Amino acid sequence: MSHLVSAKASAWMERLREDAPPDPALAQVYGKDPDTLRERKALWMRTLRRFVERFGDQSVRLFRSPGRINLRGMHIDTHGGYLNLMTHQRETVVVAAPSAGSLSVFANIEPCYADVLFDFRSEHAGTEQTWNSFISRPWVQDRIKSRRAAGMDWANYAIGASLAAVAERGDRVRGIAAAVGSDLPRGAALSSSAALCVAVLHAVGAINGVEPDAERLIRAEQDAEWYAGARVGMSDQGAMVLGRRGKLLNIALFAEDFSLNGAAYVDMPPDGVVLVANSHTKRSLSGSQLVEYTRNRFAYSVAMHVVRKVAEELGMAPELSARLDRLSRLTPEHLGGREALFDMLKQIPEELSLEEMRTRYAPPDFDGTYERYFGAVPEEQRPTRIRLRGPLAFGMAESERARRFAELAAQGDLAGMGKVMTVGHDGDRLLFPDGSRYACDLSDRALDEMQRSGMDLAFCPGAYGASSPVLDLLVDRALSAGALGACLTGAGIAGAVLALCRRSDSERVAQVLRECLGSEEYRNRGGRTEPLTEAELREVVVENDSPAGAGELRPIAE
Repeated sequence: MSHLVSAKASAWMERLREDAPPDPALAQVYGKDPDTLRERKALWMRTLRRFVERFGDQSVRLFRSPGRINLRGMHIDTHGGYLNLMTHQRETVVVAAPSAGSLSVFANIEPCYADVLFDFRSEHAGTEQTWNSFISRPWVQDRIKSRRAAGMDWANYAIGASLAAVAERGDRVRGIAAAVGSDLPRGAALSSSAALCVAVLHAVGAINGVEPDAERLIRAEQDAEWYAGARVGMSDQGAMVLGRRGKLLNIALFAEDFSLNGAAYVDMPPDGVVLVANSHTKRSLSGSQLVEYTRNRFAYSVAMHVVRKVAEELGMAPELSARLDRLSRLTPEHLGGREALFDMLKQIPEELSLEEMRTRYAPPDFDGTYERYFGAVPEEQRPTRIRLRGPLAFGMAESERARRFAELAAQGDLAGMGKVMTVGHDGDRLLFPDGSRYACDLSDRALDEMQRSGMDLAFCPGAYGASSPVLDLLVDRALSAGALGACLTGAGIAGAVLALCRRSDSERVAQVLRECLGSEEYRNRGGRTEPLTEAELREVVVENDSPAGAGELRPIAE
């Protein structure tokens, strides 16, 4: 490869014209699909124009982070379960130049977002304290809260990522002048906030000569989102940082024993197409919906402790049960076989009271954990009973589904991959196709039957219940149109649905999904009064075209 150089914004704009000759720097990142390249060039051009408009025609460096999809491994990233991640071509980009001092300015291409200005000297975390102690300080919290006004809600992510990028340098840093652009739809479960943080981490780090490894980048992005108030895991940024063009990433991430050594890359079968359908619904949890959603997350938080207790009650030695600290280890291999796995599940209560949980299993800091999850819920609405078996069965089965999914992809088994996706969605499902209430039977009797029939754990849906009537509708329409599998992606409740299709069926499935999203049934299920616009419907379903992972886009000298 030729020597890599920087370039003025105007030179980049000349290079990124729609009618410019093919650029190897772009092909290396995005491939050669003309539609993808046209869309990527358009975003870069808008962002470069915004930079020149705001800061003048300077020498700039270009940074980017793609969105992400998760094909299997829902809701289990913070508990060490397996994931199947891919990058998504819509992305966040940053055009940046160093500023004269420690002042940084971020300008967005969208006029609804105000400029973000801050000075590292007054905002830095310093090296004498941990990140969590820094972001918990009252003056830091006051500043974060003051920026949560309309048009400024992106500021805390940009500032948090900037601080995290150079946290160990204190105030000995250089500010940046940057324009930010994105075509990732917000609230679509494609991780737009993580993409912003990752792109800013790359930009601020590079301007200051910081070159963190992948593990540090993943940790820093989590720090940035915690600064902004989002208590996230590591899967979203893991996909962006570790992603490779056209590859499926299979990995299990566990914060308490963090390692990227297990990352494995698999080629997607060439005849497979993943459609991404934006439901245009937003997650706005309140009342009973908030309680139900939080109840399962709380159950997860104590489930691993309960598993270890039950394993010891069934005769497992304490030194072996201590290794059952993450979902990727709750497998037949670790538990003594498939029969032993089902025997253990039957010992997990379907439901129990808080007092029963406290006295029978004594989870560490149980009351404090309960308060962290339900502190914002009015006292009279807080749950007094917790469903435990359903969420745990989902997590164990989902991790196994995610492990199996990568194996099936390596074998080119699209039908098997689709089946695993659909069973996984059933673990989240709320409604049957006819609109009646869905429930997965996980009684002792049902588990006995699964055990007798030789059912593989991966095909037990479990019961997590993070879908919505609209997401279920889109999944069912995709399947009826010929998709091999379909499921929600991300945290659920709202966002996007993924549909795995054979290439010959993909346009038919996409058209059925567009028609569904333009229908009265869709509006009724989602509580919408206005239909989607023609412009929204044109972009509501896209084929996933997995680009390279996040990093710097560099011009290649002639």
